[in-house]
Amino acid sequence: MTGSLPPAELALVLRMLALLALGAWAVRPLALRLVPGGGGWVVAVLIGWTVIGWLPWACSALGLLPFGAASLAGLVVLLGARAWTAPPPADPRGGLIAATAFALLFWLGLAQRLGRPDLTGLEKFTDMAFLSAAMRTEWMPPQDAWYAGAPVNYYYVGQAMTAAWGQIAGAAPTAAYQIGMACLFALTGLAVWRLTAELAAPFGRSIAQVLGGAATVLTLCGGNLHSVLYTMFRGFMPTTKEGFYFPDSTRFIGFDPPTADKGFTEFIAYAFAAGDLHAHVVATPVVLLGLLLLLAILARGRACSDPDLVQVATFGWVLGLCVAINSWDVAILGLIALIVVLILALSPGSNLARRLDRLGAAAVVVLAVAFLTAAPFVGSFTPFVAGIEAAPARTPVWQLMVLYGHALPAAALFVLPLLWRRAQATQLAIGVVLVSALILIAVPETIIVRDIYELDYARANTMFKLTFRAQNLLMIGALAALAPAVRRGGVWMAAALVALVPLVATLAYAPHVFSPPSVVHNLDGLAFLGDERGLVEAAGRLSLAPGESLIEASGEAFGETGRISALTGQPAVLGWAGHEWLWRGDSGATYKRADLVRAFYTTKDPAERCAVIRRFHIRFAIFGKVEMRTYPDLNATAILSLGPVVHDDLGGRIVQISRDGCP
Repeated sequence: MTGSLPPAELALVLRMLALLALGAWAVRPLALRLVPGGGGWVVAVLIGWTVIGWLPWACSALGLLPFGAASLAGLVVLLGARAWTAPPPADPRGGLIAATAFALLFWLGLAQRLGRPDLTGLEKFTDMAFLSAAMRTEWMPPQDAWYAGAPVNYYYVGQAMTAAWGQIAGAAPTAAYQIGMACLFALTGLAVWRLTAELAAPFGRSIAQVLGGAATVLTLCGGNLHSVLYTMFRGFMPTTKEGFYFPDSTRFIGFDPPTADKGFTEFIAYAFAAGDLHAHVVATPVVLLGLLLLLAILARGRACSDPDLVQVATFGWVLGLCVAINSWDVAILGLIALIVVLILALSPGSNLARRLDRLGAAAVVVLAVAFLTAAPFVGSFTPFVAGIEAAPARTPVWQLMVLYGHALPAAALFVLPLLWRRAQATQLAIGVVLVSALILIAVPETIIVRDIYELDYARANTMFKLTFRAQNLLMIGALAALAPAVRRGGVWMAAALVALVPLVATLAYAPHVFSPPSVVHNLDGLAFLGDERGLVEAAGRLSLAPGESLIEASGEAFGETGRISALTGQPAVLGWAGHEWLWRGDSGATYKRADLVRAFYTTKDPAERCAVIRRFHIRFAIFGKVEMRTYPDLNATAILSLGPVVHDDLGGRIVQISRDGCP
């Protein structure tokens, strides 16, 4: 029923949880100052996880300490800060509740990951390439495992933070991936609970706790109304698919029915079911921490207090982190911050000029700290955005209702009383969350960020990144929006229960994605390799000098190529060509490499093969089943003649290329 792990793997998990608990204890005084109330434990866990994961990367990126040597730098800094601060009020009960909740959510998140444990499919090879390369390097940015000779040019810092936690726990990259996803699941659940409870707290502690718990369950297990449509109302909608498959709820616009305008509309429950350790997933706890800070700044401002410098600087740090983890979140948190600033600027109270002066000074601090935080990443990163332009299409209203209609009754119930009475200060924060979500939904209907996708998918990425956060904010805001009606009781309570129905109905998604704890047996994510497992593990043990690389089959996205470099972090000549094109903005150079990889495996001209070897300083050649499937005309005799075979089993061979083989 509860699942179990082998003793060695359980020790990894317990070590990580113990260090996170120690970090949360150390940072709790700061957490209480940043977001007063609630005991500070949830905010402390969020800050502790972020600092302990981020500081080793920062030390390495700045050239202060090698990444491995800096693995405990974050924890040391937090413990040092605790020694210099006054002890906070004791709250053993709150600490025990937070620890228990985190442990329970962590185990459920681990089950979610291990229900589909294989580290293949979708973006898992991409995420593993960043994670394993980070764990193999000493100085950031790491060598791009899919583009030998160049550093990573993408938002890799979230995976590097996971790598730091993996090093602290003593885990291999594959185990760090599984543990990292479970940790993100728990952090997200706790943050959603705290945010919802914070918004609903003015209307009663019990109401806030219940709504916070509901928001956590619906966020981690619920979908949108698409799953409800397919189980209850499909006959009334112009849909074309006969059955329901859980990714369909994120591939709806332009897919069902098919049109020339395709959009991606993912949400948190899908992200964890899919199991991708991608930028938007790793950034989720950081973004929710930023939202908690903004709401605390709003509450302080509404109380006619000047901005707290520590709150403001910490928000700047979060904003700078988002630059390096998932840059879309800079715009998202920036939007919410702008709404907060407008509310505070227009609030009655002290002198307007003085208020604007204080807000302006706070904005300068935010931007300065954000710049300093992001600088180590930005200094080695080349942007690849092609510009902003008008959206080429609009989403049909009925599809918008399927995707977001579950929150509308709660939002309407929140807005209706405001039509004949002024908004109370206690309701402003809820309004900020709901309005922000609606703006994020509206943006891809008007403008998009242009990238390498053709017209059919022009809106896909913009819609994906913005509505992923919008769905999260909608669920939090909608649940909190029920609190005033519940507090009023009577007919308002009845209306709140009615508005709750479509929100709870999104749990129709849960049976398609939920994995029970009984699936937890081990952290193994490589079973999908079959006979090639030994080949991959042997490749991970190869010794490559700086500048040297290996060569394996290259191919397009989401296929089986690039698996050696992705799973080991060893630099290959080229992995997924389309991804490198996106990251580097140079299709010519990328696909030239793909042609050279093909030439290496297939040419009958030794000079041509040797030219490829010399150009990329290739030390080892992979000759496995994937290479044979990718290149049916593979010249096995020529490759095997390049040097001794250092690994040979049913999965394939690794050839060490002799240094004098290509003079």
